[in-house]
Amino acid sequence: MRIGILCGHHMPDLMKKPEKINVETPYGAVVLYTSTLGDHEVFFVQRHGEQANLPPHRINHLGNIHALAVSHVSCVFSVGTVGSMKKTIRPGDLVIPHDFIDTTKSRPVTFFDDRRIHVDMTEPFCSSLRELVLKNCKKLKDVTVHDKGVYLVTEGPRLETAAEIRLYSMVADIVGMTLVPEVILAREKGMCFASLCLVCNMAAGLQERLPADEIASLYKKKEPLISKILKLTIQSLDEKQPCQCPGDVSKATL
Repeated sequence: MRIGILCGHHMPDLMKKPEKINVETPYGAVVLYTSTLGDHEVFFVQRHGEQANLPPHRINHLGNIHALAVSHVSCVFSVGTVGSMKKTIRPGDLVIPHDFIDTTKSRPVTFFDDRRIHVDMTEPFCSSLRELVLKNCKKLKDVTVHDKGVYLVTEGPRLETAAEIRLYSMVADIVGMTLVPEVILAREKGMCFASLCLVCNMAAGLQERLPADEIASLYKKKEPLISKILKLTIQSLDEKQPCQCPGDVSKATL
C-alpha cells in the first residue's frame, strides 16, 4: 500500500534514509521523499516546499496532492500544528478533527475549473483512518488525544485576532492555516484522508502572547511521538479500508 504524509516539518524519526524524487505536475515540480515501512511505501511531502519557506497562503496544494495521486497513494495523513480555542484542549494535546470550517479567501480549492464538480464533504475525513489513528494514540503513555474537533482554517500568514477567536470558538475547536484545500483536493482524487493535529498554543485572547518560536519548539519536542503514532498506524493499515472515501468523481458532476 502507498501512504502519503503531508507535514510542515521534516520527520527524521519516520523516514529512515529516504530517497528523494522529483515529480512534474501541471502545477509545478514537487519533491517527494520515499521510503518503506513494513509492507508499505511512504511518500512524504514538505507542504511548505523543499526549503520549507512558503507561507500558508502560497503553498502549492494542487501540486502536492497531484504528486501523491500520480504516485498511486491511496491514504494520506496530514500532520499540522494548531491553536486551541477551547480551555479543555491544551498545548501538547493531540486532536483528530472530524470536520472543518473554511475561512480562506484566495487559494485554489479544486482541480476542476472547467467542469461542474461538487464533491460531497458531509464527512470530510476518512472515518476508518481516524479510528485507526485514535486506536494507536491510545497505545502510548502520556498522550492526551481528542477524538473529535472542528478545525477552523484561516488564510494566514497572520495569526487571528482575539475577536475572531471569540466569534469562531462558538462553532470550532482548533485553528490552523493548512488543512484546506488539502482535504478537499484529496477527496477529489478519491484518496482517504485523515489529520493529526498537535496543539501548540492557546489562540489569541486565551494566552498572553503567541510567540512563533514556542510553537516550533513544542513541535520539535513532540515530533518523535507523532512519528511513532504514524508508524504504528501505517503498520496496522489494511489494503482494504472499510470506508466510502475512494469514489468516482464523475458522480459529483452536474
